[in-house]
Amino acid sequence: MTRSRGFDALVTDGVFLAYEAQLQFADRHDDHDHWDIDLAAGTLRFTGPQPGEFRIQLLGSAAPGPRSWLWGWANPSQFPPSVLAAATATRAFGEQYDVPELTQPEVPFGEQRQADPAEAGYEFAWSLSIAARLATGSWFAFGAPVGGGTRAWVLLEGMLFDAPSVPRIVRVFGEAIGTIDVTDHRRAVGSWASLRGVPWDGRTLTLPDGTVSVEFDELGRIRNLQGSAGPA
Repeated sequence: MTRSRGFDALVTDGVFLAYEAQLQFADRHDDHDHWDIDLAAGTLRFTGPQPGEFRIQLLGSAAPGPRSWLWGWANPSQFPPSVLAAATATRAFGEQYDVPELTQPEVPFGEQRQADPAEAGYEFAWSLSIAARLATGSWFAFGAPVGGGTRAWVLLEGMLFDAPSVPRIVRVFGEAIGTIDVTDHRRAVGSWASLRGVPWDGRTLTLPDGTVSVEFDELGRIRNLQGSAGPA
């Protein structure tokens, strides 16, 4: 299915902060030996060099077989309401703003850039997770492989953002737009600045350790990023 206008706007508004969260999560927990998820108890545990344990919220799962996403509240396994609060809140958000991707129990992948069903499922789940993060205000997530190419996506409770830095934000802006189609780069930058509380005058972001200048082309796409370190 083609992305609805409302869904497209949510992806645009949340993509940079969601990607920043994913990079920070990877910094802390990518180097783990093993993970255990207990959806009934609502917990996720990492063991190894970078251990950690989190309370979680189940968003849903992406399966390459049917090429579809199934929201947690529509799963016949009937998980406890306490672990579905974020998915339920996302559905209510979708109903309020008429975003069908957030309200349909099962959503087909539609036209994704990835030909492989598992990769297409990851891309589509990533886009849905961006919308859910924006709807709930919970930004850290994990796509847990549960077999056969299927991934269960959960939001993590308790993680906080580090202060934004020039090198990290240049990387975020440069890489995030390669993970999914973003129709309005200028809006995406402005939304990130608003969500992060970072001063933005339409050309320059003022960060604690310096500035990031963003140049757009005539179509509103990021053409150039320039980071300058030093006291802001």
